[in-house]
Amino acid sequence: MTKTVTLDYQPQPRQALAHSVRARQILYGGAIGGGKSAFLRWDAIAFCLQNPGLDAYLFRRTLGELEDNHIRVIQREIPGELGEYRESKKRYEFFNGSGINFCYCEKLKDIYRYQGAEMHWVGIDEAGQLEPPQIAFLKTRNRLGSFKPAQEGLLPRFVMASNPGGPAHAYLKRRMIDPALPETMFFDDEMRDARNPDDRGWSSIYIPAKMSDNKYLDTDYAAALGALPPELQQAYRDGDWDVVVGAALHSLDKRRHQLRPFKPPRHWTKFMSMDWGSAKPFAVLWLTVSEGAWLDARGDWPKVYLPPGALIVYDEWYGWSGKENEGCRMESQAVAREILKREQERGEVMDYRVGDSQMWASSDGPSPEERMRLATDSRFVLMQAQKDRKINYGEILARLAGENIDLGDQVVKLPMLYITQNCRHGWRTLPGLVLDDNDPEKGPADEKKQEDHWYDSCAYSCRSRPYVTTVEERWEEENREIIKQARRVNADPYSTARR
Repeated sequence: MTKTVTLDYQPQPRQALAHSVRARQILYGGAIGGGKSAFLRWDAIAFCLQNPGLDAYLFRRTLGELEDNHIRVIQREIPGELGEYRESKKRYEFFNGSGINFCYCEKLKDIYRYQGAEMHWVGIDEAGQLEPPQIAFLKTRNRLGSFKPAQEGLLPRFVMASNPGGPAHAYLKRRMIDPALPETMFFDDEMRDARNPDDRGWSSIYIPAKMSDNKYLDTDYAAALGALPPELQQAYRDGDWDVVVGAALHSLDKRRHQLRPFKPPRHWTKFMSMDWGSAKPFAVLWLTVSEGAWLDARGDWPKVYLPPGALIVYDEWYGWSGKENEGCRMESQAVAREILKREQERGEVMDYRVGDSQMWASSDGPSPEERMRLATDSRFVLMQAQKDRKINYGEILARLAGENIDLGDQVVKLPMLYITQNCRHGWRTLPGLVLDDNDPEKGPADEKKQEDHWYDSCAYSCRSRPYVTTVEERWEEENREIIKQARRVNADPYSTARR
């Protein structure tokens, strides 16, 4: 005799959309109150019921969070006719042979408890609270092996739910938010099978959810956010992944500080800054100093006034392996030659260069600075950067805040530091930097092993005493010898040239 069992779950539109997508990797969420935990748990339940023998693994950072948000709840939600919870195993077992394993990763090493696991379905609740290496490791466990699911083509499945913020904020933003518009399928090339040249990586999608998507939410839920810091309110209320709680560069704003790509006028001061790394990424920035000019509108970009003395980072070269905070291990000589090659192709000559003082460090043999200089016949010459963290941080904040500029008909506060849109690694890494917990005045925390190389290079440039060059000054500089000769002739009353 067949018995009908009714489950008390009616997915809301955003949840239903996330349940239905045929993607290997899904990020669901954004704002708090969007029904993330319920979506994740019921996604696991549905796949277990429809695929007998399936092994699902549902993760949160701590065991206490698992018990409060999932273990106690699932025991109320699932009728006893379908299965039972095994406390000793921390596993809900369905009578069709499927099961949901409730797991936690409070410490980095906790992931190795699952080293031999074969996870057909993986869910991570509040994925932003895990460390990026933990998420990356769990992806290696997401496989079918010899398991043949009833729903062919929908498994294996890797599902994450998260608000902005946490240790994995930058990782999730880079892998799941930035590559495509919300609700648009893309391929995560980090998960590409290197043995198969035709493989494009895991099919992936980000599905945002807001408080308004959850009809069961208390009406005063949003009001409760009023006690939080403004940036935390914005991140939690709007699901804004460009906002980072405790962000070091809290005033960085694309609407104020981002410019369209452009070629600086020939006479403007141009210089290069560099934070060196081999095992870690190096960051080469090319900057120019505005003499006070309007940057014309183009396409969707508005007309912008660049105040005198404003710094513009107009190009970058980021030496990484393609993996977060991992360098490309390029030799210093090759780096210097490539920098000169790029400048020559753009028809540019740098007025000066500033480099990380570590480039002068030498243990056995020449330092990176010396190798670069010798490899380029002394065409690549650096001056040492100023590395006081507090002063550098204050300089960047002051430039982001800007100065009051008189435009004739009005006085407006304009930034003194801009970054063009094509500097993608700057826009990728800067928003995610968080403050030093022990001494916030130092800016981004060293001990958190952040990807701060672009920031450091930018800080060196701000402290390098950049100067404004006008057309007249550039002409005099380039024609110095001719001017000297003319002055000698004019000063000599008996010069044959005068007669």
